Amino acid sequence: MSKIFIFFWVGICTSIAQGHDYWLTPNTYRPAADEPISVRLLVGDHFESEIERGLQKDKTVCLQIWDSQKNPLDLLQEGEEGQRPLVKLNLPRPGAYLLALERDWAWIEMEAKKFHQYLEHEGLADAIRLRQASGEADQSARERYRRYLKCLLRGSNVGGTAWKQKLGHRLEILPEADPSGVAPGAKLSVQVLFESRPLKNVQVSAMGRREGKPVTVHEARTDADGRLALPLDHAGEWIVRLVHLRRCPDPEIADWESFWAAMTFDVAD
Repeated sequence: MSKIFIFFWVGICTSIAQGHDYWLTPNTYRPAADEPISVRLLVGDHFESEIERGLQKDKTVCLQIWDSQKNPLDLLQEGEEGQRPLVKLNLPRPGAYLLALERDWAWIEMEAKKFHQYLEHEGLADAIRLRQASGEADQSARERYRRYLKCLLRGSNVGGTAWKQKLGHRLEILPEADPSGVAPGAKLSVQVLFESRPLKNVQVSAMGRREGKPVTVHEARTDADGRLALPLDHAGEWIVRLVHLRRCPDPEIADWESFWAAMTFDVAD
């Protein structure tokens, strides 16, 4: 994806940022008993990081970890502003865990060509048609966006049901099987919900990486029930991610609003 100019505004102050996706990545997805875990919040493109974010409490709505007994632990209050990595912890017992982060609204403005490239890259054809029909195709666009991130962990390489936990995020990826239990070469089925309803015909990407190899990319669109299956070709770290964009209900705030979801996990050999 093209690099874009970011405008975070209170008045309007500008800064330049690179990369588009945010994701959570631990030093290990399958920690041994009492093994410390460090989870970083990365920003980048094509599953290649360019920036590591520290904890930004004013931009964080929720930071929790869930176990298979549906017991959430609030990590936001315990964290220190600016800390890197984002999270340091020890899993209290073997089993599956779900780390979840929700970030608050941020704002961006892009000139017309770059905004069009972004819409094309994300498969947002409806927005392209709307801009053309309303005579906006050659105009810059103001967008506000929000992010919902998940990371699946296996303490002592023991499975569980934490991956099933529905968090009620505005945009949420719900796997229909344990992603960390999928064999290399198999497919992972997921359902995408927006505001608790199936989101149809949205582009979803699965990207996988392993040391010394190019990033693997697969893209597909959800069906009428918000479902699709994505191939996981090989062992290694994977991210399933998407963006959903619509007109902002308050045009004084922004022209568009988008919701980003990303789920990271690993596939074992």
